Amino acid sequence: MPLKKNQETISTLFAERKKFVLIGLTGRTGSGCTTAANILESAPTFPTVSSINIGNTPFYQGNDVLRYNILREYALKNFKKFYSIKVSDLISAYLLSTDAEEVANFISKSCTPPVPIEKISEILKNGEFSRGNIKKYRQSFEKIIDHSTKFTMTDSEKSKFNLILKMVRVFTAKFKMELNKINPDLYIYTYQAAGNSIRKIGKISSNYQEMEFIPESIFHLPETINRIIKLIRKINDHVFIVIDAIRNPFEARFFKDRYSAFYLVSVNAPDDDRKSYLQDVHKFSVDKFDEIELRESGKTKISHADFISQNVKKCIEMADIHIFNPRNELGNNNVLKAQLAWYFSLMLHPGLVTPRTIERVMQVAYTAKSNSGCISRQVGAVITDHENSTKAIGWNDVAKGQVSCNLRSFEGLMNSFDEITYSKYERNSSEFRNAAQKRYTEISSIDKDSGRNHSYCFKDIKNEMDKKGNQVHTRALHAEENAFLQLTKHGGMGIQGGKLYTTASPCELCAKKAYQLGIEEIIYIDPYPGIAQDHILSIGSKQPQLIQFTGAVGKGFHQLYEPILPYKDELDYITSDN
Repeated sequence: MPLKKNQETISTLFAERKKFVLIGLTGRTGSGCTTAANILESAPTFPTVSSINIGNTPFYQGNDVLRYNILREYALKNFKKFYSIKVSDLISAYLLSTDAEEVANFISKSCTPPVPIEKISEILKNGEFSRGNIKKYRQSFEKIIDHSTKFTMTDSEKSKFNLILKMVRVFTAKFKMELNKINPDLYIYTYQAAGNSIRKIGKISSNYQEMEFIPESIFHLPETINRIIKLIRKINDHVFIVIDAIRNPFEARFFKDRYSAFYLVSVNAPDDDRKSYLQDVHKFSVDKFDEIELRESGKTKISHADFISQNVKKCIEMADIHIFNPRNELGNNNVLKAQLAWYFSLMLHPGLVTPRTIERVMQVAYTAKSNSGCISRQVGAVITDHENSTKAIGWNDVAKGQVSCNLRSFEGLMNSFDEITYSKYERNSSEFRNAAQKRYTEISSIDKDSGRNHSYCFKDIKNEMDKKGNQVHTRALHAEENAFLQLTKHGGMGIQGGKLYTTASPCELCAKKAYQLGIEEIIYIDPYPGIAQDHILSIGSKQPQLIQFTGAVGKGFHQLYEPILPYKDELDYITSDN
């Protein structure tokens, strides 16, 4: 085969990846999602740097420096600026497509106590909301957000589409300032409430909390984003797109299910750095910071909150790539840029380098969690020595010889009386059986024809009976605890000075055990560690270091590090005439 033909063949193998990349950013407020999106959309070439430090400590060390240099060079040669789709801009489009009087009522009710509607009506009448250069494109907004009709645009509308997106972004920035002049928090309250309204009923309504939930509306906002993605792809043959930002797990799932080229990227910053940034730059009070944390952790009490509210905690659990963003120096984004360059290059050309050690071990923990029979949450853990050699693997589940919760059922509890599967207490406590029967009757009457196994959580039923929230009634061992016990059970070596990798973050009990065993580093994914860090791990003379994971896991790990063909063969093909 001629040399040129070989090169064309290799190019064809990677062509689809170079045509389209879709990144969804997620992360807690103040972590740097918008900064990451701005980096991706603003530079004509990738703004990478050769030397990256946190303070005086190099971010990449050892062979990771060589890996980064290879990926940096590839990014410099192949980068093309991203289109940025901001969810806040789309919420603005929903607002602009809603009657002004209804918008005023909605904004007034979005925070407690309600804002006087007269103040809002005034800014809607005299401010950005009424500007003609925005309103004249209202028809285009309505086409995008009206899902009852097929989405089409004329050639004239397509040619103006980029202008429309820019104008909506300008509107959002100015409208934010107008709202915050009335109340410093009004923009956040309004846009979060608007997102909840759209996910609940498919539009913005001041009475959305009292209205009946429409399940299809869960995907209304991501479907609107998807319409914009399709339009951008029709206008441009080769396009990279970043969504800033995804904070609802079902919206993340929407894009994961539709695009193999989609990567959910979580941007994570240390709590102290986030707090300082939000307090110094955005003037957040301590109470406001805590309130935002509560909202984004999925613990809000609005109706159907599991489906319609923000849950950044869950989004981060689902992420394919985790990026660390130290915010200790304003304006210094070198660490963030370096990681974006690393994973951008692998998105276009998987297998250019091998995974970092931290990724390799966490991938084992991530795979291990799939073994968990817990019907609430699956967690995996790995214990290594100081050199990252794996010594034990664990996942949260019942003790060996018992039956996992996902393999048990209400029907079995009520009818089988199997001594191995169901405990003596479950078989003989009339109070427990009555409580279980009540739940069984409810679920079997509603879900009788689905074919689902109607598993149950013993702890939930027992705590409801006792009117307590006692964790001692859980049947399962924690993943970290299980891994520690494997060392004892199988006579493993000591792990003093070793490391604990966990896909969650250790609870207070597991943190104490890690401390006692002499673990030096705890590497975790979940950025909501409760009080384990402040109460258990930050005291004493031999404190383990708590390190938030950075890297690719799960599907992302395989997509980025599995080469399309062996790298030697790739180089041979492009240099060979045969």
